[in-house]
Amino acid sequence: MKQKALVILMVGIMFFGLLTGCKGKDTQPVQQQDATDNNASSQTDSEQPNEVKTVDNNWGDMTWTEVLEEAKGQTVNWYMWGGSAVINTFVDEVIAERAAQYGIKLNRVGVTSISEAITKVMGEKTAGKDTNGEVDLIWINGANFMTMKQADVLFGPWSESIENAVFVNWEEPSIKYDMGFEVEGYESPWAAAQMQLIYDSQNYSEDALPHNYAQLLEWCKANPGRFTYVAAPDFMGTRFIKQALYELTGGYEQYMRDDITKEEFEEMSQPVWDYFNELAPYLWREGKTYPKSSSELNMMFSNNEVDYSMTLSAGGISSSIAAGTFTETSKVYTMDTSIGDVNYVAIPYNSSAKAAAMVIANIILSPATQAQGIVDISNGPVIDSTLLSEKYVEIIKAAYETLPVGTFVKEQDLIQDRVPEVSGYLNVFINELWNEKVSTR
Repeated sequence: MKQKALVILMVGIMFFGLLTGCKGKDTQPVQQQDATDNNASSQTDSEQPNEVKTVDNNWGDMTWTEVLEEAKGQTVNWYMWGGSAVINTFVDEVIAERAAQYGIKLNRVGVTSISEAITKVMGEKTAGKDTNGEVDLIWINGANFMTMKQADVLFGPWSESIENAVFVNWEEPSIKYDMGFEVEGYESPWAAAQMQLIYDSQNYSEDALPHNYAQLLEWCKANPGRFTYVAAPDFMGTRFIKQALYELTGGYEQYMRDDITKEEFEEMSQPVWDYFNELAPYLWREGKTYPKSSSELNMMFSNNEVDYSMTLSAGGISSSIAAGTFTETSKVYTMDTSIGDVNYVAIPYNSSAKAAAMVIANIILSPATQAQGIVDISNGPVIDSTLLSEKYVEIIKAAYETLPVGTFVKEQDLIQDRVPEVSGYLNVFINELWNEKVSTR
């Protein structure tokens, strides 16, 4: 507790320093102001039109100071998955409070599926509502990002030009590409994700854990009814199936194409469907039904109906333990094939609060918020430690040191087992084929 309190105090002090206008690498504007700007007010109207710049009309010519000025008084409706109480609290009590320091009101809009927000934006475009859209910021990634980008309903490019973008390695493949789709400045990262299994160390020792899908099959045969996974098309279920696809068919590289047809993919993936059909009789309820969401699987794990759950939080499960979702003896580990990627935020084309939405994205990327995210919600940081000053490196390190041993996987181990999420459109095929060949067997 003392360590956690110290980190929170350090984060608070550091964020206050950012608010009071400290200068340095983390305060570079979108465009450096020319010294002559200070004399602009002395020029005549004919020499310098008295025009207020806005993100909608002058984004490419604005300084970060001008963006902050426009953002004052704006309200940001952030549409996001609302299924995690700890994430909801973090947004409401940490990010929203920091946004208020800039005169911004953050309104979190929780949805069951982010497709609800996408449908809303697409509907507005169809109706010709090109201004004052209901969605100002959206938690998004993968195929959903591709859908919105191809439909030309995202504002951008903007993400590489906000103040704290200097902390992000934009050439890192897991940042540059979102499930195989190039980001190109249309979304900003906010948390790293990587598939991990959750187990209770009171029940199993580390050497008894399955680390690949062949071992998992043998484990389930020896412990029938004690394992299951989330049904596709839920994101957690799709990712668990996709990991098996990589492992059982010779690696992910063959899927880094955008011209694979469903017929070709069905042939390439047949070993996966054979595997899951062989596994099914040894699952919970003999594989005749599956949990519909990760929240349902977590509840089953907590109620001792199954021996494993799953998480995508690269920072582990310490926040879930603190919230009482899991027991204090719960731990996480990665399988030998572990898909890792990044969650992003994007701004719809018709948002009326683009400036404030960019400020929210900037707050998310601040080392202070990234460190607090590790402590409060087990987020994996998306900022690159090699781009941070020593004081920021120390505060990230201190945040990790507050977490109980075993509740998170060390960064070097995550990297060792990590494989990329590629070709997000293949998820549609995976979901369809799983439902055709496995769930209805």
